[in-house]
Parts: sequence; structure tokens; C-alpha cells
Amino acid sequence: MNVILLTGFVGLILVSMAIAFFFYTRSCSEDSSSERESLLPLEDEKVVDHRSTRRQPQR
Repeated sequence: MNVILLTGFVGLILVSMAIAFFFYTRSCSEDSSSERESLLPLEDEKVVDHRSTRRQPQR
């Protein structure tokens, strides 16, 4: 019987944490919308050239 009560208690804590995180993320994203976030991958990417201008020493 104690296992059922412990499982219910832990489940209640997990559900309350999920609800709290949901409202926290909703309050942090006031200036964002789902349409804007879905189009973010279509923005132009900045290309960085990692090749060095120096020549590598030859062996």
C-alpha cells in the first residue's frame, strides 16, 4: 500500500513540475509566436570560412 502512495506522490510532483515549466516557458516567450519560430530555419545563415590564409608547412 505504501508503494501506491509513494508512486502517486511522485507522479503528482512530476505533473506539477510539468505544468510549472509549461507556464514558465509561456511567460518567457511573450514576443515570440509559433509562426515566427517555424520560419527561423529559413533565415540566411552566416557563412564562416575556417580555412586559414597561412600556408601549412610542407613535410
